[in-house]
Parts: sequence; structure tokens; C-alpha cells
Amino acid sequence: MSSREQHRQVTVRHAPRLVPFLVVGAAVGVVAAVVLAIVTGPTEGYSTLSSAGFLAVVLGLPGLALGAVAWLIAERRTRGRGRTYDAVPRESGSGAAPTERNSAHGQR
Repeated sequence: MSSREQHRQVTVRHAPRLVPFLVVGAAVGVVAAVVLAIVTGPTEGYSTLSSAGFLAVVLGLPGLALGAVAWLIAERRTRGRGRTYDAVPRESGSGAAPTERNSAHGQR
């Protein structure tokens, strides 16, 4: 094989993680539900706590959806911001051992 056939271009980009966006969206919905339940007070036949629980479900799901939409917007914004590198396979007979990075798991 020629060296040209072994080269490969790879693009690396940092995409945002989905779970934090979903958690924050749901949390915003739950906080809004608790504030709404406290501000409106208890209704006839229901306590403030039960109203807050019901509103947490009702407002938590749209908050979750808004978190997903925010993630989609953030992901689209980072889509074009990748770096392109030339990847070359390591020579198996070079004798160079991989170096260990200092990490919490590698330190003694």
C-alpha cells in the first residue's frame, strides 16, 4: 500500500451533550410549577402540594421539550465548527510505546 492510501482526513467537533439540556428544561418546568402553585394557593378540594405535583407533570414535559429544542439549536450552531486533521496509522515496528497521561486513574 502506498502512504497516500493510508492517510485519512477526519473531522473533530465538540457537540453539546443532550442530557444536561433535558435536565435543565425539566427542572425549569418543575420550578415554574412550584412557583405557580404557591402563588395561586390551594384550590377547593386540593392541597398546595397536590396542585404543585400535578403542575410539575404538566409543565415539566413542555420544559423537557424546550430543553430538547435548545439542544438542537446549540448542536446546529456547532455543526460547522469542526477541525479537520490528517490521520496517519502508527507504524507497528516503530518501537514507540504509548505514553500514559496524568489522570485521576493513572496516578498513585
